[in-house]
Amino acid sequence: MPTLFDRIAAGIGLAHARRVYARFLRAAENAEAVQHRLLMDLLKRNADSEFGRRYGFSSIRSTDEFRRNVPIATYEDLRPYIERVMDGETSALLGSNQRVVMFATSSGTTDKPKYIPVTPRFIREYRSGWNTFGHKVLADHPQGILRAILQSSGRHDETLTPLGVPCGAITGLLASTQKRIVRRFYVGRPEIARIGDARARYYALMRLAIMRDVGFAITANPATLIQLARIVDEESETLIRDVRDGSLSAKIVDDRAIRSVLQDGLRPDAARAAELTRLRQTHDGLRPRDYWSPAFLACWIGGSMGHYLDGLRTWYGDVPVRDIGLLASEGRVTIPVQDGTPAGALDVTGGFFEFLTLDEYDDPHATTLLPRELQVGLDYVVVLSNSSGLTRYRLDDVVHVQGRLGAAPILEFRYRAGRVASVAGEKLTENQVVSAIHAARQGLGLSYFDFVLAPEWGDPPSYRLSLESRVPAEFASVVDRKLSDQNQEYASRRKSLRLGMLQLRPLPAGRLSRMDADAAASRGGRPEQYKRQFLFTSPGDDDEALGITGSETPADFSEDTHISH
Repeated sequence: MPTLFDRIAAGIGLAHARRVYARFLRAAENAEAVQHRLLMDLLKRNADSEFGRRYGFSSIRSTDEFRRNVPIATYEDLRPYIERVMDGETSALLGSNQRVVMFATSSGTTDKPKYIPVTPRFIREYRSGWNTFGHKVLADHPQGILRAILQSSGRHDETLTPLGVPCGAITGLLASTQKRIVRRFYVGRPEIARIGDARARYYALMRLAIMRDVGFAITANPATLIQLARIVDEESETLIRDVRDGSLSAKIVDDRAIRSVLQDGLRPDAARAAELTRLRQTHDGLRPRDYWSPAFLACWIGGSMGHYLDGLRTWYGDVPVRDIGLLASEGRVTIPVQDGTPAGALDVTGGFFEFLTLDEYDDPHATTLLPRELQVGLDYVVVLSNSSGLTRYRLDDVVHVQGRLGAAPILEFRYRAGRVASVAGEKLTENQVVSAIHAARQGLGLSYFDFVLAPEWGDPPSYRLSLESRVPAEFASVVDRKLSDQNQEYASRRKSLRLGMLQLRPLPAGRLSRMDADAAASRGGRPEQYKRQFLFTSPGDDDEALGITGSETPADFSEDTHISH
């Protein structure tokens, strides 16, 4: 129960929240000046780095000079500098007196993951964005204050560089270094992130959470919230027994050392066990909507993530949902200030932002637009510079301009630029798909064949590989492993059950060549200019391209297919 000190601190916190949000609004009103000061400070701090000397940071005095002197970069352009930073040569990318606390990891467009240098200044900027978001959502939903917080974060030290610098999830670092008064309200403990099996990890978190009055839940991916709820329902018998006995199931959480730590402080609670039993009988299952009354949920709802909203309502009830904003390992872009929309105001204090039009996003010589130059109703690609050492970094997130908050544009994430599929946050690229198919084919000694891959909605969603050639039954699992090897986000979502196993679909002979011919003709170019599309990014796009109607099923292809499962 909250103490008197907690209540006093909460009152001070609400007053502070109003001041924090007021500062954010003032920054939004003066976005151009704020952005200029931030850019000049970035250039000054990194002027003596090798990258800064190469592009003349010390002589740049205006935004226009900056855009003329420094090229737009992808991660692959910056990878040589970042790898040197990982080897201890910080001055390759960062100025003097800067240190790297960790490297935030994320999937790249190749088979190599991305490593984002995290400096103390970057942490302050990242945390500031979260504080602004948190203060606003709690000001809008004060009934969530002084109640338990359900949040799931990964490890910041999943791996180490050769010099011992942690590499992992920046959210793990932020959670572990959060203010003590806030950490008291977390339902989980840091040891939970060290449980390797996703089902066991989710069970352990919910075992602790079921005893608390959860005021709100926050995760990046809404699929995680659904998985947490589903685990309780599926393991309700074990969970109720654990609550009654004050235990943590050794059958599910088999790591004795971690289980011992998590069990410390658990006490038998026959009354809560009886209540959960009654709820399960009354509602024919256990759902968070029945055993909690959260003030709100916070997770992504933009792009394909909106697909999960119905599932959230099924499990959690008609609870307000606040998008957490467009943010990645590279930094935060937006701060949503309203429920039920993925749109948020540009975080003008978190980095220096430029934007590319869609028709020029992959042109290295394209002229960028500044926040004040964006037009409401149009789509753009984000270019970011911030304290991680990323300079004019093409983030490849496509945003739609919804309006303005002061002078700051209000942006809604739509999708990833280029041919990238993401139904659970995995950001699967066509290069990764082609490489995985190639590696699986070579590993099994198969000859070349054509194919298309597309996401498919389900519970959970998965990917569907359509092809005409005969392949052995294990081909799907081999491709699935190869995709996991190349894309750590795909691997994470497969491991955490947010993505299902890749599925094979047989096609009749000639269906793919007919698709190619139709696509080439529709584009009006010469046949030799046509490039096969191997990855479709939205569910159902493969059916449309292949000419498969709703009445046609894989069974219809059985007479002329050349594939076996």
